[in-house]
Amino acid sequence: MAKTADSPRDTERARRAVRILDAAAELLVSLGYGKVTIEDVARRAGVGKGTVYLHFPTKEVLFGLVVVRVQMEVGTALIARMKADPAVILPGETARWLYLTQYEKPLVNALLARSTETLGGIVETVGATQSGLTGLRARVMQDYFTVLGGHGLLGSDRPVEEQNYLFVSAVMGALVSPPLLARQSYPVPEPHVRAEILGESVRRSLEETADPEALLAARPEVLALFEGLMGWARRALEEYLPSTE
Repeated sequence: MAKTADSPRDTERARRAVRILDAAAELLVSLGYGKVTIEDVARRAGVGKGTVYLHFPTKEVLFGLVVVRVQMEVGTALIARMKADPAVILPGETARWLYLTQYEKPLVNALLARSTETLGGIVETVGATQSGLTGLRARVMQDYFTVLGGHGLLGSDRPVEEQNYLFVSAVMGALVSPPLLARQSYPVPEPHVRAEILGESVRRSLEETADPEALLAARPEVLALFEGLMGWARRALEEYLPSTE
């Protein structure tokens, strides 16, 4: 059950928890996951080390929630775009918007710019501390392709699992590859060009010519899937970050 801040003391506790999470995010950007200690976080947040542990029982939980919060911001932005334009529910546009929105996040950029071991470490941390959320996300993506296929919006005859793999690997590859390619002197286009290339590649691989009526019919189902995922993420955060309202 989500906690609420219903007294001045609870409100201060909630604000302190947010301050700790903000400090952890800043240090993750500047130092990287492997180098940050709880002492560093406490110092940046202006609290004692014990206070950090009072809110977050382990370093893994703390940094797992840092990533969950960014994922919530990205997911919320994507949902807003889907509500504004039904074409964004299609895999090509979803991939393009996911790429651009994530790329604009300093935390995502910092993680991608570091070694694959560092990125893998934080991914493993999220998986270990938020296994329910990561499992739900995988199921939502499977259901997403099932919904689109059911409305005749996909042209690929591959099984849903393979469509999902193609989409996720394309997005993750587009995010991870630029710094690796740049280190090997390969030309790397500007971010908006990379996003367009990603969207076009996914669109050509998976989509059928979109019927406007099919888009409108599928959109509520797609929104329900992603809003359910964001609701789960919100509850995971509220377990440690009670509302300050």
